[in-house]
Amino acid sequence: MEVRFESMVFLWDDKIPTMFLEFMNLLTLCQSEEQLRASVKDFAEKHELDKFFLYGFGSHHFYLHQRYTSDPEMVMQRRVLSVHF
Repeated sequence: MEVRFESMVFLWDDKIPTMFLEFMNLLTLCQSEEQLRASVKDFAEKHELDKFFLYGFGSHHFYLHQRYTSDPEMVMQRRVLSVHF
């Protein structure tokens, strides 16, 4: 598992820094794709991950994009990070 930071995070809301740091800690502790999928799902259910970020899985990676807080339907073009497994 390799976490790759690809662009900066915009702190448009006071909740973003703490949530993002907690999420990064979670990602770096995952040891397998299955654990990553379960951890992301659990984290998203307990936090407002969907409100601030768009995320998903490709065939060999997890990706995370940041949403605009002014219009959550709009998503930043560049990924914030990816996790390769």
